[in-house]
Amino acid sequence: MKSLSGFTIICLCLLLPVLTGIVAADSPQYDKYVSLHMNIDNGNFTTNSTGIYYGSASNLFPAQPGFRAELVAANGSIVKTFTVWDPRVQYGDFRSSDGQILGVVDRRNSTDFVVTFPFDRNVTGFMLYNPAGGALLASVDLKPQIDSFFADYPNDPDNPASFESKAPVNVNPPRASLPGSDASMYGQLWGILVIGSGAMLLFAGIFVYIRYLRVRPKSVLIVDDDQDIIDVVDGLLKIEGYTTRTATSGGECLKQLASAVPDLILLDIGMEPMDGWETLREIKKNTATRGIPVIMLTALRLTPKDVENYAICIEDYVLKPVTREGLVDAITHVFGRRQMIEEKIAAAKRAGIDRDKLCEHARLTRVVDVNKRLWDLLVRTYHLDTDTPEPESEIGIAIKNAERKIRDQEHRLKQIERSLGSGADQ
Repeated sequence: MKSLSGFTIICLCLLLPVLTGIVAADSPQYDKYVSLHMNIDNGNFTTNSTGIYYGSASNLFPAQPGFRAELVAANGSIVKTFTVWDPRVQYGDFRSSDGQILGVVDRRNSTDFVVTFPFDRNVTGFMLYNPAGGALLASVDLKPQIDSFFADYPNDPDNPASFESKAPVNVNPPRASLPGSDASMYGQLWGILVIGSGAMLLFAGIFVYIRYLRVRPKSVLIVDDDQDIIDVVDGLLKIEGYTTRTATSGGECLKQLASAVPDLILLDIGMEPMDGWETLREIKKNTATRGIPVIMLTALRLTPKDVENYAICIEDYVLKPVTREGLVDAITHVFGRRQMIEEKIAAAKRAGIDRDKLCEHARLTRVVDVNKRLWDLLVRTYHLDTDTPEPESEIGIAIKNAERKIRDQEHRLKQIERSLGSGADQ
């Protein structure tokens, strides 16, 4: 703001209250997106959770291999159609120049996946179809989640109550009449003043928006000693609208962090001479970088010891070969979780909740979510869902201990949430 002239600052001060009054009630003031966490199991689709969050959604793809999706209004009419990538297909590699698929590696029967799309207040339902034959695969009623969201944020401009209940604006308020030619001159001067002020405010608003208010895309630092992997991941993230930087070693990663801090780090484990775990420890030791979310990227099997030692330091764990769906799911989940925690903290602060409880609630919310995702990955890695190990096996015992720890953490989290809720209602 230091570079703004005094004249521009004055225009800005005039502009803000004017804009507050003239923004149309049916123009969204904040970007929002809908996130559907779904599961496919041998052709059966289920929806695990539905959420609406402030922020920008991933790009919708109108034509690509996958399922056909429709966003529908309350009367059944189609508002938007797009394509959802088939999460069961793992793609081996992409050309970084155009993002084209080079080969299919594997096809799974069961997997979790996330569908995100921009919020539209006209949309009340999500439909997913099989493009071959048009059979309906999944149908999600968004109305309950929409009602719940606007109950939490009643002042959001997309809330039906915020525009349905507005009284008409009197655009021609009565004015004291002036005699003869004085009235005509007054009207002309008033018109010139209004037009001139409007033009100045318009240019000032454009300048402020371009210079300060545009939403900055999220930045991701990709760290891997394999340049081919960097090229693939870099291409995928740029397609999704992220800005990227890259580093080919742990040392180079730390040097880059000294000059610029990204919104998220994708960190490979199997690097030399400084591996990913050592790089992670250095990142978390530095007060300037310890708050950056880190997703581990590796072809190595996750072990219970890794979970025990590093779950508190990482946000997620993505296995190679990298799939577009898996990578976008992990990154979207991390940003969505952090935003959800920030919103809960802000609401609790307004309710006068104890600061220590706020901190413990935020920490446990993140830890429980991360541990559950890592525990699920352990179960799938060691095939515990189909081939349960002997009770005395080292892996089985470690995973059972992790499961018990998650239950204890969830119990404590629910205790805190009950106390926060009672405090917020007072």
